[in-house]
Amino acid sequence: MASLTGALPPEELRRLVRRDLVVAGGGAFLAVAATAFLVAGRAGIVSDVNAGRVAVALAAIVGVVCFCWWAAGPRAYLRDRVIVLTPVFLIAGPGLIGVNELGGGIAVGILSGAVGFSAAALLGIAWSSRRSAE
Repeated sequence: MASLTGALPPEELRRLVRRDLVVAGGGAFLAVAATAFLVAGRAGIVSDVNAGRVAVALAAIVGVVCFCWWAAGPRAYLRDRVIVLTPVFLIAGPGLIGVNELGGGIAVGILSGAVGFSAAALLGIAWSSRRSAE
């Protein structure tokens, strides 16, 4: 990374990594929370519809925050900052189950395919950037 033009100074790079880890950790926590709400809905503690609403809302929030944070970062490091997008794929399952709980039949299949394709594309980008750096 040091050979990149416009590389960040070490202190700024450390700050960026810390903030990326906070975003990734917060998103992962919300993914676990969405799953917990769905489990609570299945257990009868809350209604399935309310659990689905919470899961879909959390999935939307995590998706928007993670993609915006990733895109707002330094362009030179976009391929190296894929960890910021990880929570999107962690919360995709609970989000899709939440959509199903709200009555979204075929939409769940379409969204599931889109999430899977996006994950494969991002992993391909990350893999190719690692292979070309070697």
